[in-house]
Amino acid sequence: MNLTKQIESSLDKCPDLNTKDEYRSRLNEGNLVRDDNVHSHFCAYFVPYSSTNKTVLVGDHKKSGLWLMPGGHVDKDETLLDTLNREIKEELGVSNFFNERPEPFLMSVTNIVSNVRPCQKHFDVWHLMETDGSDFQIDYAEYNEVRWLTIPEARELVTDPANLQALDVIEKL
Repeated sequence: MNLTKQIESSLDKCPDLNTKDEYRSRLNEGNLVRDDNVHSHFCAYFVPYSSTNKTVLVGDHKKSGLWLMPGGHVDKDETLLDTLNREIKEELGVSNFFNERPEPFLMSVTNIVSNVRPCQKHFDVWHLMETDGSDFQIDYAEYNEVRWLTIPEARELVTDPANLQALDVIEKL
């Protein structure tokens, strides 16, 4: 299944009709990846989550200057599964974590205000990554620091609206 079909099949994870309409409109434009549209493209996020401890992994992301959950841009010719496994390998040092693409738990839109980066809008597809993190080898070229935090603790550091929205959904699990 190609990227467009994967995203279309998950539109029920949009939190409201406006977000769903924005996703549909963006899908109709085509050129969904950063290589084809540097200003507006799709990203896959994965939230390392321990159901035992009810904690999530968040990191002080060097490029953005924000506390965020891990993820990244979908590259040309990738599926969401490809992106998830590539980003998990790059950021957490774990190869082929997912054998098949997990169902997203949220679809959000992030408007980016930056004088430095050309990105203006991310269409974020959020996935849960059930793990205790014992096999992680964090890439500290990407993060200043990472922490396992409860949802209330994470809310004290995270300011990005899409990440806060993801925390709201996770808290209800």
